[in-house]
Amino acid sequence: MECSEHKLFGIVGHPVFHSKSPNIFRSIFREYNIDASYIRIAVKWIDDGIRLCKELDFNGLNITAPFKNSVIAHLDSVSEEVNAVNSVNTAVNLDGNLRGYNTDYSGASLPFEHRLDSLKFKRVIVLGAGGAGLSAAFGLSSLGSQVTILNRTMRDLNNTALRLGTSYDSLSNIEKYIKEADIVISTLPYEADPVDISSMKRGSLFLDASYKKTHYKDMCEKSGITFIPGEEWLVYQAIYACKKFLDFIPGFDMVYSEALNLRKERDIISLIGFMGAGKSSVGRELAYMKRMDFIDIDEIIEKKMSKTVSEIFTSIGEDKFRALESDILKSFKGGKNLVISCGGGIPLKEENREFLINETECIWLYCNMDSTIKRVLDGTRPIINSMKDTKEVYELFDKRKRFYASTCGSIVLSEGSPKETAEFINEEIRLSF
Repeated sequence: MECSEHKLFGIVGHPVFHSKSPNIFRSIFREYNIDASYIRIAVKWIDDGIRLCKELDFNGLNITAPFKNSVIAHLDSVSEEVNAVNSVNTAVNLDGNLRGYNTDYSGASLPFEHRLDSLKFKRVIVLGAGGAGLSAAFGLSSLGSQVTILNRTMRDLNNTALRLGTSYDSLSNIEKYIKEADIVISTLPYEADPVDISSMKRGSLFLDASYKKTHYKDMCEKSGITFIPGEEWLVYQAIYACKKFLDFIPGFDMVYSEALNLRKERDIISLIGFMGAGKSSVGRELAYMKRMDFIDIDEIIEKKMSKTVSEIFTSIGEDKFRALESDILKSFKGGKNLVISCGGGIPLKEENREFLINETECIWLYCNMDSTIKRVLDGTRPIINSMKDTKEVYELFDKRKRFYASTCGSIVLSEGSPKETAEFINEEIRLSF
């Protein structure tokens, strides 16, 4: 399968650096020869995520906690299942209009459909009434299961349960239901206190949506309960999201093997992005917070040549400058405890992209172009100095966008102060492992 132009997809959430969705979709792109990128989009507020999506012209988004409900107000239309569960996990950009879908309900039910002859009349408990929980309840109820939603708070659950065709109760009453349950689905966050599932009957099934960490695998093994990892739900919802994005459903087995790969913490953090995005200032703050060494490649080149970047461009030309950048970047292979600020053009070379992808935790700092223009018109940017007007700056960014997207693992807005941006990145990294 071929795409005529580079497509851009991502997952928006907070926290989101832990997400395995990039592994899944990048494996799909490789397998089916699709020219596309998939990025974690880390934002504090969903309106920032939607704005970024529109400014960068994303083709599609996955949405995760805590934005599955709040994103609806920012969409132009939604599908029928969204109206049922009031939750969106997939949005597609249709000529500038965003349409929301929910593939979570398929993702939650398919692991059980493939293990049981029928889900009709199965007694199901869903723990948690967030977007994922309601989607799971909808999926299983639609297939004839007798579903009970258990939640810590009862607010709005009466109307929700009526709409979904389920019953509901307080999570504190779990003992009343769990002994007779055939299936239990937990959508509770890992950070929540685990519930006692020891009284579940042998041979029953338990799915934990939390794939980063789980409290329940060992509990299930000790009690003769079939444990289903959250990666199965993740993959099933992803392959049906792929149907919305690219109009085909990829094979489960190939994608699932990628989802099982552990996300490893890197010894090097690299910051990429367009001129004026704040890579140097944010990098210094981040290195200070994490007690890491800070490397600014432009500064190293200036010291090496005893000239400013602008003077180096004039004296040796851009090609030789780019060669210097590459040599210096690759000299940090095997380095530890480093934050590297990369020049705006570093991702243009394939060898640099490979280094950043394979050796670093690569983060794209993004600032809207109006703010960027104000930052870069200071006379110190040789490429900008040679341009006739700001239109050429926009055109240059458009040319570079695909290289930033195909190199980074995550994108972060850098429109606040350097300290605020660094604190946000630091928190995302802390929560991702």
